[in-house]
Amino acid sequence: MSSDSPQYLLAIDNGTQSVRAIVFDQDGRLVAKSKIDIEPYVSPQAGWAEQSAEYFWASLCEACQQLWPLLDFPREEIRAVSITTQRATVVPLDVDGQPLGPAISWLDQRVVDTSPRLNTFESLLMRAVRAKGSVDNFHAQAEANWISQHQPELWQQVDKFLLLSGYHTFKLTGGYTDAVASQVGYIPFDFKAQTWCKDNEWQWRAVTGGSNLGTCFSTSGPRNRYSRGPATDSLRFR
Repeated sequence: MSSDSPQYLLAIDNGTQSVRAIVFDQDGRLVAKSKIDIEPYVSPQAGWAEQSAEYFWASLCEACQQLWPLLDFPREEIRAVSITTQRATVVPLDVDGQPLGPAISWLDQRVVDTSPRLNTFESLLMRAVRAKGSVDNFHAQAEANWISQHQPELWQQVDKFLLLSGYHTFKLTGGYTDAVASQVGYIPFDFKAQTWCKDNEWQWRAVTGGSNLGTCFSTSGPRNRYSRGPATDSLRFR
């Protein structure tokens, strides 16, 4: 395709109350958009807020299917897809990339009553910079800690622990990657060094803004240790 041919970007936004799919042209002009309202969460117990990860993905696909008829050009001219989602909603996956349970929403209020394991120096340092309360709060609210303490059998089966943005990227590309910009404070990621903190490896890559997260809808090409199985074609992009 020649360099002066039109090119388009598909932006997907999985918010708390809806999923939107929007196409922009190469000059940033809005071309078409669709919106699917979603049920934010279910609450099987007081304070719980969770939703099926497959429900989020199906809603994303529905938004795209609603968008396609609004385009007056071949979908092959969409050159890239960007993903943004509600922050801090997590999805635990097993070794085959299947959700082990519902996605836990950022609105969930479950907490643990334990404290982080800090050595004497770390504890004194946190108190000196008046961060001990924040560290304790992050520990209490981290969904990984709640699952490991209250559902240890499920936690033993967790192979990947993804944010919702990473789950959608996995469904789109078949690879375990996510954007640095999508990470939240209690994940052990060193934002200054742009890598995982020492001794932490969550078996997926966090890449910097503007970097390639993967290739959509392709079942061929090189795989890496962050990939599992073929990429999906659920959007029927081609």
